[in-house]
Amino acid sequence: MAIRSVFDSSAIRTEFEKAGINTNFIHLIWKYVIQNPNCELDEVPSLPAAAYPLLRSKFKPSTSTLHSVIESSDEVTTKLLIKLQNGAFVEAVIMRYDSRLGKYNGKPRPGGLRSTLCISSQVGCKMGCKFCATGSMGFKNNLSSGEIVEQLVHASRLSQIRNVVFMGMGEPLNNYAALVEAIRVMTASPFWLSPKKITVSTV
Repeated sequence: MAIRSVFDSSAIRTEFEKAGINTNFIHLIWKYVIQNPNCELDEVPSLPAAAYPLLRSKFKPSTSTLHSVIESSDEVTTKLLIKLQNGAFVEAVIMRYDSRLGKYNGKPRPGGLRSTLCISSQVGCKMGCKFCATGSMGFKNNLSSGEIVEQLVHASRLSQIRNVVFMGMGEPLNNYAALVEAIRVMTASPFWLSPKKITVSTV
């Protein structure tokens, strides 16, 4: 069995419950991993002794790696090419914009600089839309919830992400269970994205 991402919420929660470990420690682990990109799980402080061998044997801080980062010439968008542990690649894109631009009811708009992350949910896609490059790939595999969340982890180290849109590779609702689980992680500690700031696009 492949080593799972520590951000695979249901998997780590199940293992902790089976071992009698308080699941509240999971959020502490996530926060430490986000703040310490090259850490080992043995380095997470203040966990019960039983948690360390379990984490070592079944989980990784990240199952994906940031393969390349490409900035647009105007520095408004950043494309992340992310390599999964099965060797496949997915893309995520950071889009930056100033919400103060333009007017609302004839008045200057409130707000400021914001970053939105466009996230992938599958490698390839079954839908076959003619206008979509991913559709021409055919379907390869679903992403786990952890692989979806790891795109946010990689991006959050480059920019403060306020919004997430599922408009990357794949049809999100064709990977429904992982999609919902990933969104639940993103809207909880330590990410705390507002549910109103997450958009799921579907054909």
